[in-house]
Amino acid sequence: MEESINYPDTAQNNLKIRDCACSSTYSYSHMVESFNKVLDYKARLRNSLEAKLKSMGKAVNGCMDNLEILIRNIEVYDQNLDKVSNNLDNLNSKEISIKNKYEELLNGNTRESKNLEPCPEDITKDQKGPREVLIKRRQNYIETLGKSFGHLDNELFSIEKLKSELIFAKDEISEKKVKAERKICVLKESGKRLLENVKDIEVELESSVKEEEILISELKSITEKIDYNMEISGEIEDILSTCLASIESQGSSENNLISAG
Repeated sequence: MEESINYPDTAQNNLKIRDCACSSTYSYSHMVESFNKVLDYKARLRNSLEAKLKSMGKAVNGCMDNLEILIRNIEVYDQNLDKVSNNLDNLNSKEISIKNKYEELLNGNTRESKNLEPCPEDITKDQKGPREVLIKRRQNYIETLGKSFGHLDNELFSIEKLKSELIFAKDEISEKKVKAERKICVLKESGKRLLENVKDIEVELESSVKEEEILISELKSITEKIDYNMEISGEIEDILSTCLASIESQGSSENNLISAG
């Protein structure tokens, strides 16, 4: 009896290479799965950071717009305060002038007081007249003097009223200016924090994107190498095709036998 031919090396290599191929396939699948998970995380992180930057950008722009509005408001407040101060100065000057006239009128030293005195001809004429004429002159003098004082009183009252209104307006404008200045300080501090946060996020985003690009490049390189090495010769394709056809044929025959049995 002839001795059977054994191929121990072939049998061993057959099992070994299949185990190695399965192991490599598992390692490759595990590696690709890891890359996919990390790249998916990097994509979500990038989108999240970009959304935060966009939101913060709007917040910074809103902060700058509010600052510009407050600065313009303060400029208007300053202009109004200057106008109020000028008006108060004018009223004070007018008030001093009227009080001087008032004092002069009290002392009989003003032009108005002299205008109240009758002319010398009237004095000479009235001195020859009855006492009633002197009384009438006195009454006219007192009446005219009272009207002059009344006119000055009205002017002083109007000035005091206007000054009171201007001082009230000045206080209101000053209070608004102080509030605006406080808001500016708050907005500047808030804007400073926002810009710091923007800078931190930009640094984080840049670092993450660099890592993402490195991973993309590495996975691309690995995939290209595997695709290149997976190319097989025509001879191997023929062997695989022939064997697969035989396997399918045998499988069909076995199934038919099982069905017949």
